[in-house]
Amino acid sequence: MTSPLAWLEAPPLVPLTWAATGAPGSAGIRYDGLMGATPEDALGAVDLLAGPEGRAAHLCGVLPAGGALARAAAVWVHTGRLRPGRTDVVVEPHRRVHAPHVVVHRQHLADGDVVRVAGVPTTVPVRTAVDLLCFVERRTAVAGVRALLHDGLAASMVGDALRGADRRLPVRRALAVLELVAGRAA
Repeated sequence: MTSPLAWLEAPPLVPLTWAATGAPGSAGIRYDGLMGATPEDALGAVDLLAGPEGRAAHLCGVLPAGGALARAAAVWVHTGRLRPGRTDVVVEPHRRVHAPHVVVHRQHLADGDVVRVAGVPTTVPVRTAVDLLCFVERRTAVAGVRALLHDGLAASMVGDALRGADRRLPVRRALAVLELVAGRAA
């Protein structure tokens, strides 16, 4: 039986994990440092966005079935740097997906190209760096690869992956950009 004054008791606390940027009060909680910006124009709790698992879990909802986070989205998941304005996803060429809120790239995924971060398929750092160097504009590629190198990826591993590529890639351009980035990182 409830007491007559039960309506005065505070409701149970529910942690706030994300919010839309236009939500009432979102500007205040972002200003206070409780929420941080995420891709897809949303806000996420800063303690959840502090690690790769939280960042990957935040993007889980926009990931189409059979896809993996790639390119700038994968850099953000792995390093926490360079939050993209859009979520890049890679799927096998034969797979057809309808994902209106992400940019879908069709590419072959070799064994070992994808790792699960908090259950979310994400390209490994080496594959992410190769994709950035080969398929993304130079400015974004330099920033993304620099973030991956700063986070512990070895430039020699990326160079070896580019030289040993069995698919047709713009390897000369990618190696030149990698040399530029590795030279600045040293």
